[in-house]
Amino acid sequence: MKKTLSLVVILSFVITGFSQNTDQEQIQTAPTTTIEFQETEFVWGEIYEGEKIQNVFTFTNTGNEPLVITKAKGSCGCTVPRWPKEPVMPGETAELLVQFDSKNKGKVSGNKQSKRVSITANTDPKVTYLTIKGIVYKEEDKTEVKNSVDTRNENFDIESSDFTLFPNPTANTLTLNLSAFKGKGGLLEIYNQLGQKIESRSLGEISKEKELVDVSQYESGTYVASLKIDGKNRIAKQFQVLK
Repeated sequence: MKKTLSLVVILSFVITGFSQNTDQEQIQTAPTTTIEFQETEFVWGEIYEGEKIQNVFTFTNTGNEPLVITKAKGSCGCTVPRWPKEPVMPGETAELLVQFDSKNKGKVSGNKQSKRVSITANTDPKVTYLTIKGIVYKEEDKTEVKNSVDTRNENFDIESSDFTLFPNPTANTLTLNLSAFKGKGGLLEIYNQLGQKIESRSLGEISKEKELVDVSQYESGTYVASLKIDGKNRIAKQFQVLK
C-alpha cells in the first residue's frame, strides 16, 4: 500500500513538472516579441456584492514575431482571466478578459478592491502585470431601482464581441453596439479614470441596435463603459477621449 502511494506521489510530481517545463519551453524557444496594452490598469467603478464583472483589456502585438500567451493568473481565486489561446500575429490587436467575482467582498459605504493579473508570454520581460480596481458595495447601499434580478451566473456569459464601442478613441460621440441584447433590460454606466461615476442611464427594454453617448464635454483620458444586462454578469470596456 505504501509503495503504491509513493508511486502515485512520484507520478504526480513528474506530470506537474512536465506541464510546467512544457510551458517554459514554449516561451524559451519562441522568438521574443513585444506586447502593448491600451491600459495596464482597469478601474471598473462600482458594483454590488455578488455581481461578477468582466473587464476587457485590449492589447497589440507590436513586435515582429507571433505573440504566444502561455499563462495568465489572477492574484486570488476571485479574479479569473481568459486570453487568446492562438498566436496573435504582428500588428494584430486582441482582447484579454479578467472577471472579478465580488462575492463576500462588499462593505457598507464601499470596499475598495485591487487585484493583479500576471501575463506570461514570449516577451521581454516574460511577465506583464495588469491591475483591476473598483469599489464593492453592500446591497444596503443600493438606492436605485433594480434593473434586473441579481443572479450568480457562470464565468464570461457575455461575449466581448457582442458589446462594441466605436470610434475608439473618440472626440464627440461614442457609439455602443447593443444589437445582441435586443428585448432585454439594460443599465449603462460611465466611469472616469478615478472610478467616479459620471453618467448612468437605464436602457429599459433595448429596442435600438445602437446607443449614443455624448462625450464632447469629457476631458481627454481613459474611461470605462460598464454594461449590465438582465440575467447576465456585467461587462466593462475602456475607451479613450482625445481632444
